[in-house]
Amino acid sequence: MRRIIPWGILVVALGVAGAVADLATGRAGAVQPLENLPGGIVTGPTFEELTDTSALIALRTGAPALCQVNYGTTTEYGLMRRMSMTGPMDDHRILLPGLKPDTIYHARLTAVDTGARLYQSGDLTFRTKPSRQAAPAGRNVASLAAGARVIGVSSNYGGAGNTSTFGANNAIDGDAATEWSSNGDGDRAWIEIELPDATRLAAIGFWTRTMGSSAQIQEFEAVADGTTRLGPFTIADAGRAHRFPVDVTAKRLRFNVLKSSGGNTGAVEIEALAAP
Repeated sequence: MRRIIPWGILVVALGVAGAVADLATGRAGAVQPLENLPGGIVTGPTFEELTDTSALIALRTGAPALCQVNYGTTTEYGLMRRMSMTGPMDDHRILLPGLKPDTIYHARLTAVDTGARLYQSGDLTFRTKPSRQAAPAGRNVASLAAGARVIGVSSNYGGAGNTSTFGANNAIDGDAATEWSSNGDGDRAWIEIELPDATRLAAIGFWTRTMGSSAQIQEFEAVADGTTRLGPFTIADAGRAHRFPVDVTAKRLRFNVLKSSGGNTGAVEIEALAAP
């Protein structure tokens, strides 16, 4: 069973804030091998659910810790992910999205224990699968860059605004490293996007966020201009954007979650691809 220590209590009692800052920036004094973590390593680290554009790194520790992954195509890494909106835990499952197909990646795990001590793995490698999806035809008109905007949302994590860390704008910013998270809306989550112009669409795309055991959308529908229902559409996994053919002209698109694993559901990216 996953054990989570309340983050606020941990910071006050143990002064972990400084270590977390070091973890985020890569600065550390005495860094010990990962296997020296109190309680040891129960299983992992392993790479699971490999796709052409994503991988999930899994690690189970004998005692709660805060974990992050630095990764990239060289040992300089350059990218970083950690489980969002959680404190120290013993079951770590961190999704690495937005990867290139058929590419070797390097990764390094860094952990902070409840005594604010730092631990680090050696260099780990994995290879993504060959591409399984052709590049989409048509321009994505549901993006901030194209002039689209969010005109409604069920909620943002923590009650914050659309431009916040987990705000709705992240679903249309074209950045796989950011994501919109609702505030625990589960199957009741929704987001409405206004396109720059009424556009005939050939496909819509949806990339669900996930927290491993929760927050993953499995089925959704889209409603065009408040009248035309599209779907339902089934999302096979959280590793990439899944695209679904449509034939509709719309100015506004509302995406409604129909089925999920509950919790802070949301999206990494949402697309509306214009017909050629």
